[in-house]
Formats: sequence, structure tokens, C-alpha cells
Amino acid sequence: MKRGFEVSHANSGARGMRAILHRQIEAAITGLPRAHPTDEEIHEARKQMKAARATLRLLRPLLNETSYRSENRILRDAARALSAARDSTVLVKTLEELVERVPGKSTRKRLTAFEAQLQRDARRSRAQVARSGLRRSAAQLRTALQRVDSWLETEPAWDTVRRSLRDSYRKGRRCARCNARRLDDATLHEWRKRAKYLRSQLQVLAPVQHASLKSMADELRELTDQLGQEHDLAVLSELARQDGRHRVEGKANRELQRLIDKRRRKLRKRALRVGLPLYAEKPGHFAARLRGYVRVPM
Repeated sequence: MKRGFEVSHANSGARGMRAILHRQIEAAITGLPRAHPTDEEIHEARKQMKAARATLRLLRPLLNETSYRSENRILRDAARALSAARDSTVLVKTLEELVERVPGKSTRKRLTAFEAQLQRDARRSRAQVARSGLRRSAAQLRTALQRVDSWLETEPAWDTVRRSLRDSYRKGRRCARCNARRLDDATLHEWRKRAKYLRSQLQVLAPVQHASLKSMADELRELTDQLGQEHDLAVLSELARQDGRHRVEGKANRELQRLIDKRRRKLRKRALRVGLPLYAEKPGHFAARLRGYVRVPM
């Protein structure tokens, strides 16, 4: 978490979160490359936009539902303008790692052709971002910044932040319990999103939080990494099976699917091993613990 994106004792609670949201959006605008974006530049810009959405969720109780949904949609769409380029690059890297483990020259050759198609997709996506995605994202972020600055002054109450954190934890816990009963692509993906939000929200509390919450944020990073890799493999698997230019035929597809399934099983086990203890306590207990940890009135 970059300096300036954390609350302090002097500027805490909902007022501090609003100031952080402003700085996060400003940083996302400043960080947008002007032309010919690299994969890393796109990744960093999207990360900042997602962090801003997580901070916005902490302020949700202070906004009416129409305003909240509008702000959230603008930030979401700003990130989506860059998403295709980042996602296609991730798929190439995911496939490259799998191809290295494939036995047989002919099978690898077929998968190399699939990889080449994904690389072409990635180049097209980056070109599209350079042509229009960057401008569209920048315009949406400027709109979001203007809207945040137009809000009425918020009260510096910690209770709003604490309730939002409790709700964020509750939603992630619900996903964790669903996946503990039955693993499912949709609920795994939802769990990843919820864990990412909570991690970003805990990070902005760094100067006023207990060490155990920093540890929790680190463990949430591990959880989201496992779930993110699992999701990338799921997308790659579907892409290789579908009709069209990406389809992988015959033995090559069977070998690819075997490797994907094996890797996904390992990642799911790791995610459950890391994630279930993180969401073991009840939301009310989590909120009570948070009240005791933060060294300012909540």
C-alpha cells in the first residue's frame, strides 16, 4: 500500500476514508499511461481502481443507494476499459507454464499454436486500450473524482467504517461456507472478489490497526492469489474447449485439460486450507475484535 493511502489518527473514520478515496482515484488517473501501455502499467492502474472500489464500499452507509451504485459503476467501468488487455496477457502466461509440462512434441506443437493465438489476442487488446481504452478510463475516473468532491462533508465517525468492514467480512464468510460445502466456479470467483475487497479495506487501516489484522491482510493476499490462479485456469479450460479459432482438438486438448484439472484441484485445496480459518469467527465477533484493536474510538 503506497504512502498516503492509509488512515491516520489525525484523519480517521469516514472522513479519512473519503480523503483516501480521493487520492486513490487521483493516483489512478496519474498512473494511466499516455500511449503504448505495458502489461505492468495496465495491471497497476487496474489495481488502483479496484482499491478505490473497496474504499468506496466502506463509505456505502453514508450514501443513498442510487449514488453508491452510480459511483461504483463508474469505477468498475473505468477498470473494465483496460481489462481485456490484462486478462489476455494472464492467459498467455498461464498456458506457457502448462505447456512446459506437456509430454510429446506433437502435443506441444498443437498447444504452441493455441498459445500463438492467445498472444495475437493480447496484442490486439493492448492496441485497443491504446486507441480508446485509456481515454475512456481517464474520462470515467475524472467523473468519479468530481462526484466524490461534490459529496457533503462526512462525519469522522469510525462506526460507519466498522459496520462496513463487518458486512464485507460477512459476505466473504458466506462464500467461504458455501465453498466448504460444495466447490463451485461461481462461488469461488465471488469469494475471491470478497476477499480482495476485505484485504484492501484492512490495508487502509494500517496505522491504527492491531498486528493481527495486518497478518489477516497478508493471508487474504495468499487466498486471493490461489483463487486468482484457479480462475485463470478455468477461463483457459473453457477457451480451449469452445468452438472457434481458440479450440484445441484431440489429444492436445485432453492433455491440456488433464493438467488444468490437476492444477485446479491443488489450488482449491490450498485456498480452502488458507481461507476457511480466516473466516471462521462470526461477523459480530470480528467487529467486536476490530473495535478493541483500533486505537481510536470506533
